[in-house]
Amino acid sequence: MKKIIIINASPRRGGNSDTIADKLAAEIKNAEVEIFRLREKKVNPCLACNACKSKDTPFCIQKDDMSALIPSLDSCDGIVLLSPIYFGTINGPAKTLIDRLYCFFNPTKPNASIASRRGKKCAVICCCGAGPADVYSKGAGDQTKSFAVAGADEFKAYTCGGVNEPGSCKNNAKDMQAVSEIAAWLSK
Repeated sequence: MKKIIIINASPRRGGNSDTIADKLAAEIKNAEVEIFRLREKKVNPCLACNACKSKDTPFCIQKDDMSALIPSLDSCDGIVLLSPIYFGTINGPAKTLIDRLYCFFNPTKPNASIASRRGKKCAVICCCGAGPADVYSKGAGDQTKSFAVAGADEFKAYTCGGVNEPGSCKNNAKDMQAVSEIAAWLSK
């Protein structure tokens, strides 16, 4: 059975990222779905210590929740990152998590990666309260490529705009349709 990991970087309980995570978990078929809520986890910044470069399997010497997630990211079939937009880009916790993907990076390997599985799907879904979504869509799309080092080869990005109130994205049929399409894509 496939495994999909949804990383929810929002600090807000009951917010738009929670709404989207729940919808994805309910609609993704033929897969085990794990939701990793950053607000409930300890994820330290990358120390750039290069200890992770001593092996050909991704790992980190830090004793935090990201170290426990790394093997799951290596073996999964799909990754979704959910993040609110703060000052034009993903929030700090999402960026900290992406920085920790450094443990997969090795420029001497094919695709500059020591990921044991390639062919993963990755989606980045962002929510923003200000401005139209298209203003922030490029940034969400740019973040998907960060997951290539963890073995992702197929990417999708979507930004829900004008959804500042907690859970208000569920009132936008276009946003909910886009989330359903991503769930169907991950289910294939």
